Amino acid sequence: MAHEHSVVMSPCINCGRPLMYDPERVVSVLILTATGWYPEPGRRHHAARVPACHFGVRAANVERRKRGLPPGYEGDT
Repeated sequence: MAHEHSVVMSPCINCGRPLMYDPERVVSVLILTATGWYPEPGRRHHAARVPACHFGVRAANVERRKRGLPPGYEGDT
């Protein structure tokens, strides 16, 4: 029997490009829902996970490094 996976399509949080993904396996970025910005470590409980493409993850990691935080995700997206 073949494995069935859900497929969802939505824009990447950073670049806006359409992105098709498996919602259970997609790389996501934490974003504060009120501001649309990356959360500070103490405010992660107010954040939501939003899907991001490879370029979106790279942009998020650059922003995190600017703030002195470790990368949010490393590896293949």
